[in-house]
Amino acid sequence: MFNKENTPANNISSSSSTKLDTLLGKNTRINGDISFNGVLVLDGTVTGSLLGSNNDGVLTINETGRVEGKIEVANIIINGTVKGDIIATGKIEVASKASIEGNVYYQNIEMETGSKINGQLIYQEGEKVSKISKIDDKKAK
Repeated sequence: MFNKENTPANNISSSSSTKLDTLLGKNTRINGDISFNGVLVLDGTVTGSLLGSNNDGVLTINETGRVEGKIEVANIIINGTVKGDIIATGKIEVASKASIEGNVYYQNIEMETGSKINGQLIYQEGEKVSKISKIDDKKAK
């Protein structure tokens, strides 16, 4: 539990905050959208959108973590399951046990062997990422 293995949850880049702000345990299930600041670690299940509200926030989805909905964050580390589109303005780390069903809009992506993405990988420049988000919001209305 307290070892310093090189796991995705311990791999948050030094340029972003390494302070843990929120932890959703593996027995936690949330139905609804979540907006957060800082670092959010997800071991449970979220059915709804996840929106990181600042430019240096980090979302970590561990092996038992699952998201069914759209994710908009600055930085994300995925080793669990995502069913929905991902929009990241910073870095995406896709670990070996990650499974993603949806399009991934990225600026910087790193993928390990064994990870799965069933969708399009779409490179976006900084301005285009915010436009995609606004277009998706209009479609939802």
